[in-house]
Amino acid sequence: DWCISQLATAMGKDEDAKVYAQKSQVYRNIFDKEKGWFRPRKADGSWQDWPENARTTEWYGCVESNPYQQGWFVPHDIEGMVELMGGRKAVLADLYNFFDKTPDDLLWNDYYNHANEPVHFVPFLFNKLNEPWNTQKWSRYICKNAYRNEVEGIVGNEDAGQMSAWYVLTASGIHPSCPGDTRLEITSPVFDRVDFKLDRDYARGEKFTIIAHDNSPANIYIQKAV
Repeated sequence: DWCISQLATAMGKDEDAKVYAQKSQVYRNIFDKEKGWFRPRKADGSWQDWPENARTTEWYGCVESNPYQQGWFVPHDIEGMVELMGGRKAVLADLYNFFDKTPDDLLWNDYYNHANEPVHFVPFLFNKLNEPWNTQKWSRYICKNAYRNEVEGIVGNEDAGQMSAWYVLTASGIHPSCPGDTRLEITSPVFDRVDFKLDRDYARGEKFTIIAHDNSPANIYIQKAV
């Protein structure tokens, strides 16, 4: 809905943009303030029962995942999501827990499950919460531990190229901010230099270059970007 609203805005269809922007806020309807997290509803609108360990219960209101993994994906309204979840400090504490409980091999698990795409944006939430060093820390960690130069070198199904696309962009130091938003998040590049050949139909110039000075497996934190 939010993507449609952005398209409508670009086309000058302001009324349609307003309608779909409002629709993009319905994620709030499944946030249970008492439980402090997203919770599925029944057909009549009442809450489904809340099982023990509900947030990490796979298939509880989700497909191939759990509410703890899916709940972070509100990329079009991070500010609103953070407010619902109790504010910046509460969200950061929960994110620390989310990553700290993730197994080193990053194979299928109940926390940051890189083997399944719904969590792929979560490391970049730290950028939005004014802790970019944690985005850099975890994106480099994932690039190192979830990918290998082997025939079966990824931790999960390629899923039409998403696993590889995540690595290519993240290892280059950039990541899409949100569907329908042309802004990019930045993070610590794995490569010392990356040259992107630009399509002149859509971009000015012929090449976009990213250079990481003094880059190494130990020296991963960005001091400045110019």
